[in-house]
Amino acid sequence: MAASPRFIDVHHHCVLPEYEKALVRSGAADPSKPLRKNSSPDEAVEAMATFGIDAAIVNPLSVANVHHGDDANARYLCQSVTDALAAFAGAKPDRLGFFAPLPYPDIDGSLQHMAYALDTLKADGVILMSSQNGIYVGDKRMDPLLAEMDRRGAVVFVHPARPAFIDTLSTKIWGSIVEYAFETTRVGAFLIYNEFMRKYPNIKWILAHAGGCLPYLSFRLHLMEEQDIAKPEFSKRVPEGAVGYVSKFYYDTAISGSHAALSALTAVAQPDRIMYGSDLPFIHRETIEMQTENLKTFPGFDARSFAAMERESALALFPRFRTA
Repeated sequence: MAASPRFIDVHHHCVLPEYEKALVRSGAADPSKPLRKNSSPDEAVEAMATFGIDAAIVNPLSVANVHHGDDANARYLCQSVTDALAAFAGAKPDRLGFFAPLPYPDIDGSLQHMAYALDTLKADGVILMSSQNGIYVGDKRMDPLLAEMDRRGAVVFVHPARPAFIDTLSTKIWGSIVEYAFETTRVGAFLIYNEFMRKYPNIKWILAHAGGCLPYLSFRLHLMEEQDIAKPEFSKRVPEGAVGYVSKFYYDTAISGSHAALSALTAVAQPDRIMYGSDLPFIHRETIEMQTENLKTFPGFDARSFAAMERESALALFPRFRTA
């Protein structure tokens, strides 16, 4: 493998002042403290270079989320944050792209803002948190939004949210350690179960953190066909079965760069569906360096599949970075 990788990073955070101000307006706290952040495009690109990252598609969110019960506040947050993010990424257009947030579950607001972000600001895609106000990505109420995403062939990055039930657990442990992985897993399962993967094949879903537990649990999805209480049951609605759709997602490697996690991921996803993710700047340098070493030494990557994960899979979705 390359001694000095040239990653294209599809999981890269950029929490801007506009996001923090919009959270205050919504009366929302940010539970992701302590929070590290890049203060400028120059600082972001400088930090990227130290990890062998040539380009990054940044997202502007923490697990503080977007929608806090008021459509107007959520629309304001998305508008102000997307405008600021477009300016942030636009300062380094050969190195930075961005995912625009949507005020889901406000469907009308999401449709309007997606058109503005993609058509006017030329966002590289959109980002959805796994759940908003208890409503998960993959809920049937999303149908009009997903239909438009499919028409556009949109890239949709799914990042885990902080589930509310964490506060009810008797054992206190930081949510990102365990629960966030299950959030992404639920989204993958719901998109399959509610037929959205079948109905809308043109959406390019990127699941954060190697899909959470989805690769490991992929065989278990057979139970959708055996134990469905819906009418008509899943086996009649989706006669081709559930498991094949696991390979239709895209996946990033953020906080998933262990040989165990990569073994599960590469068992269900072809090389062109696996992309590098760093989770910068939320993750400590030592963890990212450890992940990079694991990626370089993983026996399941030959030269072609490593190159796909490193940059080629991302370039297929974001070809403007071919000059990076």
